[in-house]
Amino acid sequence: MKHNSRPPQITCFDKDYLPEAAALFVRNFRKLRLSVPEAPSLMEEPERVTTMLAELFASCPGVMALDQGRLLGYMGWFIVDEFRGTDRKGAYCPEWGHAAAEGIQSNVYRAMYRLAAEQWADQKCQVHAVTLLANDPEAEKVWFWNGFGLMGVDAVRSTQPLGVAGPSDFGIRKSTSADAELLSVLDAEHWMHYSSAPIFMVPHTPGNAAEFSAFIDKPENSVWLAMDGHNPAGFIQFERVSFGAAQVVQSETTIAITGAYVRPEYRGKKIAAAILNAALMDYAALGFVRCSVDFESFNPEAVGFWMRYFRPVCLSVVRVPET
Repeated sequence: MKHNSRPPQITCFDKDYLPEAAALFVRNFRKLRLSVPEAPSLMEEPERVTTMLAELFASCPGVMALDQGRLLGYMGWFIVDEFRGTDRKGAYCPEWGHAAAEGIQSNVYRAMYRLAAEQWADQKCQVHAVTLLANDPEAEKVWFWNGFGLMGVDAVRSTQPLGVAGPSDFGIRKSTSADAELLSVLDAEHWMHYSSAPIFMVPHTPGNAAEFSAFIDKPENSVWLAMDGHNPAGFIQFERVSFGAAQVVQSETTIAITGAYVRPEYRGKKIAAAILNAALMDYAALGFVRCSVDFESFNPEAVGFWMRYFRPVCLSVVRVPET
């Protein structure tokens, strides 16, 4: 598609453009699915995206870019208090809450961000965050040049077996409510890992035994364990929806990973792969066709493992302005 060199007209979003905005996102998302067909197709439905955008723009003014009445791009966002558990207010634009026409992302996003940032400043937002589709290097570049850095990754894979052999001297099994106390101990170590260098995430309260017992009792939830005799080596937790994960990975046939941890002394032994492999085969038998995971890009253990077996579909970038 050819575009002229006129600067786009930037203004607050007009709801008359909802169908065009949805079509712009759907077009970009379909290109992503050509390279990552494991991603579900639900967000290729224009009506679904239009409804979601209508709800989004009912809560924020949004911005859009026009060229003689034709939509070139749009942005909408949520205002989030205590962003990622901090005391900062943030503006967050989800992956479906923005899009720009191919070939002009740099000019369009830069111009839209200028107006959006003014509105975020008026609302005293201290964090700016945007989730991008992972197949658009031009969009990645423009946000990088606007001061944003990578923070999170959403990725998917099929529930087909990994094709790797795990260690034979560890027991891999699905946990029961009798393991709740053991899981609470592992989860405490899990969250200590997140708050240590180089990750530096806000400390969270780990799950207690009662919470794990209630979690396991819910249909389709599971926590899979690797055991070294009577000693737990690590776990991976699964449930239908991961809070905060990208919308484009969610569907009735997606199972989400919402927690994972292997004790330091057991790392490098393919234990996490063995846990994941066993769980994937179990969920495949239940009719799930894909598995999703979201993780922090600054967690070296997470990046090293998940990127080996999953394919990115979304990248979340963040800026913390100095003033």
